[in-house]
Parts: sequence; structure tokens; C-alpha cells
Amino acid sequence: MTGKDIFEMLIFNLRLKPVKNKIWLIGLLAILLGSLVSCKTSLISINQISPKQVGKTVYLTGKVVHLAPFVDNAAYQIEDTTGKVWVVTTLSPPKLGQQISIKGKIEYQSLAFAEQELGDLYIVELEQLESQVEQK
Repeated sequence: MTGKDIFEMLIFNLRLKPVKNKIWLIGLLAILLGSLVSCKTSLISINQISPKQVGKTVYLTGKVVHLAPFVDNAAYQIEDTTGKVWVVTTLSPPKLGQQISIKGKIEYQSLAFAEQELGDLYIVELEQLESQVEQK
């Protein structure tokens, strides 16, 4: 069966079965709308960030407790009830004391010192979110 045959068969079915097509279309729209409604963004607690997640995108919320402005970017530390983490951003940094929700990528900076690994995990901010996200 060629592509043309399949196309002609689809056109034939569309012309002769309008009720069936409307039901199919309504079903498809219901599925799409249902998936959009149930598509909630969930966040993780700061203590759930682990080295296994390096490179993964996460959603966090917390209070800004420290700010560190730089020339081309800034860093700020957020705190939730489970811990603290530094966030690096090229966007406008939030205000000290502000409650913020972000989408970010987990990264790790290695720092070897006196035969010890003193590196730490941090977040590269991808987006500051308008609304709070659902706690997981």
C-alpha cells in the first residue's frame, strides 16, 4: 500500500463517517486536555539534591538568604526547611528574603584541596517561576 493509497483511504473515511470522526476528535481533545490539567510541576526539597542528579533539571522553592553579585551574573542561596543551596543566574537576582520558585539544572564544582574533595552541588537557574509549584 503506497502513501497515496493511505491518503485516499483517510479522505474516504473522513467524508463517509463524520459522526465517527467527531467522536474520535472529541475523544482526542479530551485526552489532550486531561493531560494538560494533570500536568503538575512538582518540586524537590533541597536535601533531595544528590550527585546522581548532576545534569538533571529540577524545580525548587525557598527563601533567598544570601546574595552574591558578579560582573556578568549573580549567585544567591536559597533555603527551605531541609537545607540550603547556591543558585547561579544570568537573570536579575531575586531580593534578599524573597520566597522564590525556580527551574534549574543541578551541577557540581569539584575542588580538590590537600588531598580532599571539597566540591559542592549547586543549581544553574534556567527560569524563575511565577507561581509556587506543588511539593513532592
